[in-house]
Amino acid sequence: MQAYILGVCGAVIISALVTVLLPAGKLGKFINGILKIFCVLVMLVPLFTLLTDWKDGDFGSSDNGADVTVELDDKLLDYAFSLRAEKEEADWKKYIEAEFGVVVSVHILWTYAEYAYNVTELQIKIENFGIYGEDEHIFVIEQVKNRISELTSAEVAVYE
Repeated sequence: MQAYILGVCGAVIISALVTVLLPAGKLGKFINGILKIFCVLVMLVPLFTLLTDWKDGDFGSSDNGADVTVELDDKLLDYAFSLRAEKEEADWKKYIEAEFGVVVSVHILWTYAEYAYNVTELQIKIENFGIYGEDEHIFVIEQVKNRISELTSAEVAVYE
């Protein structure tokens, strides 16, 4: 694109200089007309290239024929997925505390393969059983584990 712009500017500057140096007669008007046609043709060169590529069936390919690959930023992906995991941890915490009346901390183990976020394990630590007595701890742990296992495909670990 830079070469195209420089080419157009060069053609316009050259034609302006030649126009200043031309005589005022019929020959000057003729050469001035030729220079105007030259400037228009210089501006239309990309159009001719586009039509030639389209006719040859090479439309849209790169100029040098090399394949272009784009590498994704692993640090950015790691950061974005860790933010997503933190948000999901907060959502699970809110859901479990509202559903079962216990105070929990949630930790999500995740990986990314082929630039996709995959939750591998959901670790739930019950910190305070609230209204449940000593005998009901195991029952509550099983309830939480079964309910969360129904809602997610990841492995669920619930402990005190």
